[in-house]
Amino acid sequence: MARIVVLSDDPETRAQVVGALDRDHDIRGFGRPWPDDGGLRAAAKSRPDVLVVDTNVLFGRQPRPSELIERHAPAGKGETQTAVRTQAPAVLVLFDPGDEDRIIQTFEAGADDYLVKPVDKQALKAKVERLLVQRFGLVAYDEHGVDPIEISDDGRLLVDDEEPEDLRANLGRYDVRGVLGRGGYGTVYKAWDLALERHVALKVLPRDMHDNAEAVARFFRESTAIARLNHPNVVRFYEVGAYQGRYYFTMELVEGRTLKDLADREAPMEPKRAARYVAEIARALAALDSLGLVHRDVKPENVVITAAGEVKLIDFGLVKIRDTAAITSPDDVLGTPYFMAPEYIRAPGVPDIRYDIYALGVTFFHLLTGEYPFDGKNAAHVMEKHLRSPIPRVTAYQPTVPLLAERVLERLLQKEPERRPQTPDDVLLLLRPLLR
Repeated sequence: MARIVVLSDDPETRAQVVGALDRDHDIRGFGRPWPDDGGLRAAAKSRPDVLVVDTNVLFGRQPRPSELIERHAPAGKGETQTAVRTQAPAVLVLFDPGDEDRIIQTFEAGADDYLVKPVDKQALKAKVERLLVQRFGLVAYDEHGVDPIEISDDGRLLVDDEEPEDLRANLGRYDVRGVLGRGGYGTVYKAWDLALERHVALKVLPRDMHDNAEAVARFFRESTAIARLNHPNVVRFYEVGAYQGRYYFTMELVEGRTLKDLADREAPMEPKRAARYVAEIARALAALDSLGLVHRDVKPENVVITAAGEVKLIDFGLVKIRDTAAITSPDDVLGTPYFMAPEYIRAPGVPDIRYDIYALGVTFFHLLTGEYPFDGKNAAHVMEKHLRSPIPRVTAYQPTVPLLAERVLERLLQKEPERRPQTPDDVLLLLRPLLR
């Protein structure tokens, strides 16, 4: 039985945490009015194995994050469990919704994991058990026959420098079962959550990026953006954390074919079918827009069509959040040239949702023709065409495309954002006749 201390000014939060854990562990809760020696000293006297601390305490007057999450060296080989209990506790931070911008600060201060309120009892218990496993140096879930994972920066799964075909490895409680994709800001693995018994997509930040403040900020910004969304056309977020120094977050595992795969094999598509895909993406963008988010990488490669025909927008690695500081230089151009809106090429770093609407227009054109509206010998050539070349007529590629579809494309691909549909809902209105 582990010792757990909860620090929170919110009685309801304390009750939720204690209620979820008290049958399995020795647990105590502290809040206002604090004991005479303060919450931190009272917690220290209890010598907890896990400290569950609310952000209203962590970022309030008492105590400071640096005092609360001070790390100590783990017990040496041969030391008793009693000796291990004298080290600093594992720290699980409870965040209020909207405070996700402080996640990086808590990890940098030494926190081990976090959970967003309201407290989900099952998720809380799983996180606490994982922290206890890490704290006492045990091998988690060894009954499943998995070994500690080493993830190389090129995305390979390494065990003793080899990658056998039947490799099974794990990252904490996640049984890693293969690579789904690789990107500039992390590799995505197919994994099985041993605690919650479900498949997940596990994204891990490359090791060599941990000292890159921009890369870490972008990694956590992506997870925070997805966590704020709950929409059938957007991949669902599960959790973010760190294990043995590796940052990761998990998402719904969306299995199917990308829209790019479908287009490569089946474009030109029938207009009604292409319009349906575009409309589903527009619904996802409407959900983003309602939260002040811009995806910035809308393209067929980032849309998955499931076996049931569901359309899911994925990969939020370039997402922009309104009213937040930029994490790249204003001169940095991020994204795929085929889908870049002219205003972004002219002034990188300042797009709004109309950027995504332009990229949606390029996607629609590609589905209807199998081509891109602006192509060239290199990226600079393509971007120059976005800026200066007239909008091509889709009927020049596919004469059977209805005039209405051509008119929709002319609206979506306008050079000036003021002349495009201003919101995803406006796009859905334009598409409605094509969907009948």
